[in-house]
Amino acid sequence: MSESEKYDVIIGLEIHIQTNTKSKMFCSCPTGYFQKEPNTHVCPVCLGLPGALPVPNKRAIELCILMGLATNCDIDKEIYFDRKHYFYPDLPKGYQISQYKRAICTDGYIDLKNGNRVEIERIHQEEDVAKSTHHSENNKEYSLIDYNKSGVPLIEIVTKPCIKSAQEAKEFATKIRQISRYLNISFADMEKGQMRCEPNISVQEKGKWEYKDGKILPIGDYKLNSKVEVKNIGSITAVEKAIEYEVKRLVDDIENGKEIIQQTRGWNAEKGVTEFQRSKETADDYRYMPEPDILVIDVTEEDIERISSEIVELPDEKTERYISSWGISEYSAEVISSTKENATYFENLQKVLSPKLGEKDAAIEASNWLMGTLYSISNEKGITVSEMDIDITELALLILSFKEGIFTKNKAEELLRECIENGKDITAEIENLKQAKNDTSGDIDNIVEECIVQNPKAVEDYKSGKDASIGFLVGKIMQATKGTANPNEVRNILIEKLKR
Repeated sequence: MSESEKYDVIIGLEIHIQTNTKSKMFCSCPTGYFQKEPNTHVCPVCLGLPGALPVPNKRAIELCILMGLATNCDIDKEIYFDRKHYFYPDLPKGYQISQYKRAICTDGYIDLKNGNRVEIERIHQEEDVAKSTHHSENNKEYSLIDYNKSGVPLIEIVTKPCIKSAQEAKEFATKIRQISRYLNISFADMEKGQMRCEPNISVQEKGKWEYKDGKILPIGDYKLNSKVEVKNIGSITAVEKAIEYEVKRLVDDIENGKEIIQQTRGWNAEKGVTEFQRSKETADDYRYMPEPDILVIDVTEEDIERISSEIVELPDEKTERYISSWGISEYSAEVISSTKENATYFENLQKVLSPKLGEKDAAIEASNWLMGTLYSISNEKGITVSEMDIDITELALLILSFKEGIFTKNKAEELLRECIENGKDITAEIENLKQAKNDTSGDIDNIVEECIVQNPKAVEDYKSGKDASIGFLVGKIMQATKGTANPNEVRNILIEKLKR
């Protein structure tokens, strides 16, 4: 019996996201700490000095509510903060201001492509911790702490243990990142620590457990295997890899009769393995208590209505519209809508092309160019499509000129590359090609005749049965006409002349 037939994988995901605010969660220190001099974005509040009192960041709370609304959560009308105590130096107060019993957002969900629904237990507001680095020098080990990150607004998204595979966890994390970026909640750049994923994983024997009211319960006298949390995951792809590794490790341990101990492990990306860090803490270990320095914050219906006005059409909705209304392929629709910037670029290009091509044809043409030429150029140059600085009106003119037969697709792509790399004016270049087409249209017979004379070997090869030679000759003629001739017309004329 295979592992997949014998065991079920159960995953709950915790995702931390730093929100896009100018100041920290409970003080006025700036949040733009990345690559700044250590301990320069600090004050008595985020350094936990005696007498310093926290002041909640209104915008951070609004962004937390916005994420809740975008993920179908219920929004609490009263916001309570709690103290979460632990003995690490990354928060100098000795506790983190977070939420425990009452989260701002609860009971949400996101639907996956396979039809499964990931249930969200809670989305709550808290503050981030400092950055610790560990060093060894002259046989001495020491740690340094940079408190610039300490106190940056953080929202934590906690799913119920209902994710069934590493692939589902990856898709859910991807959708959360897309929502964050579409709604400007966060840039969610995992390399900069703006988004962190921490899966809780357990492996249970099939048929010996059940999922009820958001909990994993044993059936009969079955003893549930403990869960393991994995931290230090630095990319969406690594989420999938870390879970796959840990599932295999857990199954191997069970098969070998080893006891599964609840623990926290770290993902070592270089080795591609998880590594033991510490025994897993429980809620009691954190000694939660109400935060006495922050009063209850009321959330009104007017607040929720105002915040909900920031919700825009999200990727799943765009994908569905692109497919149903414009006939775009599912793959293209998903790729285009995966980022707000590319979706906006695509829709603007479609809009400019529509008067000439009609809505559907304009969308398909815009999709083809974006998925083909534009993505190819952007990948080569390591920049986004929006960073290529191409005027959409000029790009549309280029596409329409190609559709009108002014030049070939290859010539259009070549011209676009030249204009991007050398800063040429697309409109002017198109006019030059139109003039060249007019100049050569009457001379096409002469150009074909000249090509036949100049390439006797290719002509002989074609006449002896090597049909591929015709492509070589057509290419030579297209070069002579600067790509403005109709290749099918050229081919027909050429074949006719070679029959003589």
